[in-house]
Amino acid sequence: MRLVIFAMAFLIAATPAAACSFRLGSELSFRPFIDYKNDSWHGVTIELLQMLVEDIGCQLDIIPSPWLRALRLVERGELDVLVHMTYSADRSNHFYFIGPHHLEEIYLVGVDYAFAGITRVEQLKSNGSGMIAFLNGSYYGEEIDEIINSKHSNRIFVAIVSNQDKISLLLNNRVEGVLDDIMAFTAWRDDTGVRDKKLKPILKVYENPVYFGFNKKTISEEQFAKLAAAWQLRFEDGSIQRILDKYQVDEHQLKLLEPNPKI
Repeated sequence: MRLVIFAMAFLIAATPAAACSFRLGSELSFRPFIDYKNDSWHGVTIELLQMLVEDIGCQLDIIPSPWLRALRLVERGELDVLVHMTYSADRSNHFYFIGPHHLEEIYLVGVDYAFAGITRVEQLKSNGSGMIAFLNGSYYGEEIDEIINSKHSNRIFVAIVSNQDKISLLLNNRVEGVLDDIMAFTAWRDDTGVRDKKLKPILKVYENPVYFGFNKKTISEEQFAKLAAAWQLRFEDGSIQRILDKYQVDEHQLKLLEPNPKI
């Protein structure tokens, strides 16, 4: 193992000093992961990605973009990296995967009376449950995917283009629930002061490792190898965990997993 780490360190050290940049497409706010305030970017995912690209002698350029638009920009070769990506065989045709940067835990969050008695995902097929907003283009697991793709999905689910719009619908009583990362829910709940509106996690619907996805149209295999090596080193020296620890809350904890890069 020590020989492998030494080889990785040598590979990173051999990175040219010439400047390069990685273009990230991102929403303006998805706390605690992403947050744009006072003309600067913050958040656990931003910090991790900045550290990673700087380790190979590059810089991070962030382009504000909703999720679906970011995916289209990747297809056109106008973005180099996306965050919070679930691995799939289809996506592996277009992305290199570095990470995972944490274990994502997706919950149905909403007003409890609209989902009384709901304890399993399959029960959401019932017309008796409330309307649920989700981020169009995101993956929430096989069970949710099956319901969304069914002919009756418009009775239950509403596709939204940005996380901010999704939360706005819930806070303005346009839907009764949303699908959201539990850490993100905790952040926006506390930011907006809605603890008294009976909003709570109803049901965990999915958990999955999420990655940095690097565009195969714009990133070479050599760059991918350097990024993977840099991530492994940061995992070994505890740097990744230290960044995650800055954003932990009492209710829920960000979970770091062993590095598992995928081509």
